[in-house]
Amino acid sequence: MKTFEYFFDILSPYSYLSWHWFRKNRLSLEEYGYQIKIIPVTLATIIGHYKTLGPAQIAPKRDYLFRDIIRFARLHGIPFTTPKELPFNSLYGLRLSLAEVSGEHQMKVIDTLFQMGWGDGLDLGNIDVIQAEFKKKGLPVDQMIEKIGTREVREKLKSNVEYALSKGVFGVPSFLIDGELFWGNESIKYIEMFINDRDPLDKDKYREILDKHNFSALEL
Repeated sequence: MKTFEYFFDILSPYSYLSWHWFRKNRLSLEEYGYQIKIIPVTLATIIGHYKTLGPAQIAPKRDYLFRDIIRFARLHGIPFTTPKELPFNSLYGLRLSLAEVSGEHQMKVIDTLFQMGWGDGLDLGNIDVIQAEFKKKGLPVDQMIEKIGTREVREKLKSNVEYALSKGVFGVPSFLIDGELFWGNESIKYIEMFINDRDPLDKDKYREILDKHNFSALEL
């Protein structure tokens, strides 16, 4: 079975941009025979694991990234603003995004969260705001909210992060396709090549570079 795993955090604007591509291409991926898993993770925990700073904590990088995002969004016709509060606590949204909570509504839940924050500028860290928007979309939010405080749901989100780290995920969005990891919105062009058996990666050259500099080579 071919696998396509999508890791994201609604806190990440690049996850928002990549979601537009994923949503548009999910059916095509299924037609290619991929079993798809949508995996919410907490970016802060992943960054903390590697003892690195988040993008917003490095001022020149933060400033560059927002210029880059605005350019990309405009070129691709994607509405873009920032949530009312930034940064915000994304735990409510991430727990609601779990398949164990949202069930058959998972795609619509994530779509609504991304749109309300990065498209419409609403407060993604406020459960009352989320609840109101979900009701407008006809989502069974009251039942979902009952689940997100349970131990099982909290543990599931933690296990998602542990799984992501075990696969080498170091940021979001990340895509794990048949064991091959791709990171970032800009990697989508390579993902499309990989799926169509046109991956430009020279694996021998990759191993040569790692061996030359005494790096630990990844299994390819």
